[in-house]
Amino acid sequence: MKIDLGGGRYIEPEEGPRNTRWHKRILRVSPAPGARGGKILDLECGHQALAFGNLALCGGVALCQQCRNEAN
Repeated sequence: MKIDLGGGRYIEPEEGPRNTRWHKRILRVSPAPGARGGKILDLECGHQALAFGNLALCGGVALCQQCRNEAN
């Protein structure tokens, strides 16, 4: 289920297995400027992802939306 943020932007909560080919290891975490509680994740594929909440729950991997979109 996608959550529309307006202007063609959306977030997609991650549900289900975290072992697809689009799940990448998180290499670095830094605070997201202007996003209270947000974190920018540097992924092993070279892309970045924006995350909110407890990162301990993700097991060191995150879905790379950009890799997934490029594959389709």
